[in-house]
Amino acid sequence: MSATTDVLKRSRARRGRALEIVDALGLMGSWSRFGRPVLVGAVAHDLALDPDIDLEVYCETLRPQDGFAVLATAAKHPGVRETLFQNHMHGPDKALYWQIRFQDADDTTWKIDMWSAPEDYPLPRGEHLVGPLRQAMTPQLRRTILELKAWRAATPDVDFLSIDLYRAVVTGGVRDPESMRDWLARNETGVLSGWRP
Repeated sequence: MSATTDVLKRSRARRGRALEIVDALGLMGSWSRFGRPVLVGAVAHDLALDPDIDLEVYCETLRPQDGFAVLATAAKHPGVRETLFQNHMHGPDKALYWQIRFQDADDTTWKIDMWSAPEDYPLPRGEHLVGPLRQAMTPQLRRTILELKAWRAATPDVDFLSIDLYRAVVTGGVRDPESMRDWLARNETGVLSGWRP
């Protein structure tokens, strides 16, 4: 099996398991009691490689106690090992942050990041990237992104946000680690971005 085939197979398996975990924890149903949950990030983009799941929840009335109710429901599952809450309403993110650490049967630790925000949230939203990125995706771009994600994971001196990787590949013409390093040196990265293809 080639490395390319392997990374594509790993991604398919990772995304499938992520959706199973979201369902097992009842996250979409629990959050729907309080707002509009949206699956975003690599799982939504069909670019999953790491054990990470991202949700955004847009609420007509934003209340910390609602998020704690979601965590309490999820925590009934024996795979939930840790939960976290942070109030970022007075910082640049202007939202509430929730995290679940889920221990899978194969000992993989999944990090589930969830942001709840007002429905009229004015800052860039992950939900606005899902459709345009999937529409822009081709088999070559998907393979390149997944290979560069695998390279990032295996290269200690390399770290960048996935959205910066998507920008680099989709609109920056990056196709390999060398051109990725060059792109990172020439572009602002690591900031909240409203970029779309």
